Amino acid sequence: MSDTRTELARLREALRILDEQAAYQTDVAQEAETRAVVAGTPLADRQLHEAAEDLRRLRRQRDEAREQISAVTAEQDQLLERLFDAKASP
Repeated sequence: MSDTRTELARLREALRILDEQAAYQTDVAQEAETRAVVAGTPLADRQLHEAAEDLRRLRRQRDEAREQISAVTAEQDQLLERLFDAKASP
């Protein structure tokens, strides 16, 4: 049970960090988009592509972390149910 609690804490911290990184990368991608429109150069286009790809990757990682949190939470709920069932049984 403590392993699950530790894992949940680790995953939630990872999600918090990914949220911060995604927010920052969103700003980077928006700035790159503005530069690409204004400059119209191949370099600006490449930077926009890289920033957008980094943002997609971070969002994917964030979604995976959320899925892992859901799975570990479900596992923890099952463990608690078994614990309460065992205590309720004479």
